[in-house]
Order: sequence, then C-alpha cells, then structure tokens
Amino acid sequence: QSGDVVGKLRFLGNDGANGRTAASIVANVDGTPGTNDMPGRLVFQTTADGASTPTERLRIDSSGKILIGNSASESVYGLHHQLQVEGTNGATSSASFTRNSNDANPPYLTLAKTRGTSDGAETIVQDDDQVGVISFNAADGTNKDHMVAQIGASIDGTPGENDVPGRLVFSTTADGANSSTERLRITS
Repeated sequence: QSGDVVGKLRFLGNDGANGRTAASIVANVDGTPGTNDMPGRLVFQTTADGASTPTERLRIDSSGKILIGNSASESVYGLHHQLQVEGTNGATSSASFTRNSNDANPPYLTLAKTRGTSDGAETIVQDDDQVGVISFNAADGTNKDHMVAQIGASIDGTPGENDVPGRLVFSTTADGANSSTERLRITS
C-alpha cells in the first residue's frame, strides 16, 4: 500500500553504549500499486548533532521530483517544479552556487531553450520564443500561483547558426492585479 517501506539502508555508529542510526535511505511505495505498477520513492535521512533519530532531508518521489524540506510536491505558479526547496528561514529555503578557482570566472545559473521534443535536442528556436524566466511569486492566502514580478529573456529576431539575438523584459504586478505587466524592455 502507499507509504509501505519496501527497503531500508541504515548507516549505524556506536555512541559508546548503543548502535545509533547516523543516516538512512528508505524506499517506500509512493502511490497506489496495481498490476505491473509499483510507484516508489526514496527518502534520505540524517541525524543532527545532539539528536538520536534521523530526520528526512531529501525525497525523490515517484515522478522523479526532488523535494528538499517538504515531503509533498507544492504548486508554485501553477507548476509542480522538478526541484523544490522549502524551508522556514534563509538557510533552509535557499540554494547557493560557489566557484572556487584562481581566476576571474563566476559560478553560473544557466537556463536553455530548444524547440526539440526530446532530451538532448538541438532544434533551433524562433523569434519571440521565451528562453528563460525568473519568476518572483508570493502566497496570497490561497496559493503561490501569482507572480509579483518577473524577468524574462526571449529571442529578439531571426536566429541562425551562432546567431541568437535576445531581449530582456522586466515586469511587475500593480496593486489590485494578479498578473505582471511589462515595465522595461532591453532589446537586442
């Protein structure tokens, strides 16, 4: 049944008196199984300093979503994103990217777009295609589906080999509205 443990890998250490679980990986049924259907999830747990039992830190659900800080997928902007980080403070609801190299190069957050229909596709984009969006959403007491502001990058002309003209659009949401309006555009 959903939630049943189908396997567990425990990592134990001796605290001087007893064996204690330092970490574990638990495999659970993640939905209703049926004939030729056994949905599963993996739950990764660690034990904090000063604690005696492990706590869930990361979950990979049956749809392949990676959930950190939450045991169920949450909708934001009407989407259940593949990677979700949720917490109650800056440390538990953040991600960081650090590059340690003796040069002037930074870490990258890269968003990419193709018109392909399978992983690994290189199908050329077209004029006005959105290449990436950074969306800022806030809870309205019901959900987190409405954005406060966004920054979007789109193709701004006819692309070709080694030629992908782009534009940035900055949008904000007015008081009383539930969708963002373009406020600034930087063209190619």
